[in-house]
Amino acid sequence: MEERDRASKPYILLVENDPLSQEIVKEMLEHCGCRVHVAGTGPEAVDAFSRQPFDMIFMECQIPGMDGFKTAAIIRSMESANPGMSVSGRRIPIAALAASALSGGREEVLRSGMDDYLNKPCRISDIQQLLDKWLSSRQTEGGASLSEGEEKSPAIDREALNTLAALQPDGAKALLTKLITVYFDSSSKQMKSILDAIKGQDLPSLLTAAHTLKSSSASLGARIFAEQCKDLEMMARSGVIEGAETRAEPLEREYGRVREALDLYLASL
Repeated sequence: MEERDRASKPYILLVENDPLSQEIVKEMLEHCGCRVHVAGTGPEAVDAFSRQPFDMIFMECQIPGMDGFKTAAIIRSMESANPGMSVSGRRIPIAALAASALSGGREEVLRSGMDDYLNKPCRISDIQQLLDKWLSSRQTEGGASLSEGEEKSPAIDREALNTLAALQPDGAKALLTKLITVYFDSSSKQMKSILDAIKGQDLPSLLTAAHTLKSSSASLGARIFAEQCKDLEMMARSGVIEGAETRAEPLEREYGRVREALDLYLASL
């Protein structure tokens, strides 16, 4: 039983050269219910990835020698030559760990083949949000969802909706009903545009739809979903389409959570 429980936990490859950062991020990941393998250099990370399947990689960008960008590129090449190297059998999510002052920021991260970006110093809530975003559909041996029994980050920040409601205290319900109805209609069209653009590798359409949906979703407090849209927008803006297809399923899943949360909010008014 203990071995099965252990196997059901997501297995994370943490690539970090600083001993203190290794311990801090490892503790945070374990607090979030993960098993962690630590690699201190780029070559160690490549070797670990070649030997065993992982669910996700957290990659420090500024590693001496073979940096995180080159390491990520090598891992992507290995995946292309041997599909199915991750636990899920799909392209493995790679999240960059970087100082906010990193030149190029998120765009450079996406161009390198990584999927997401986390500023250092890390917070547990940020790490949990990334795990929710990229691994929430992971299945255990028993078929249960990774997040079953665990608290996920809320799909909607109700403070954003309460702020909008305060614009018309006497007509808050009518106002929010109108705004959310408009959002449901427009967002469903933008979602279709995004999915069609990813399938057709249409960067201009992806840029437009992702930017529009990012803005409207953030206005209603759908912060996780807006961040996913922002990632796609930045990919399109950088001329990167590789890896966009792996974002489609998490995007659709989070969009479903957003719609459900907004429906519940309306019912509570």
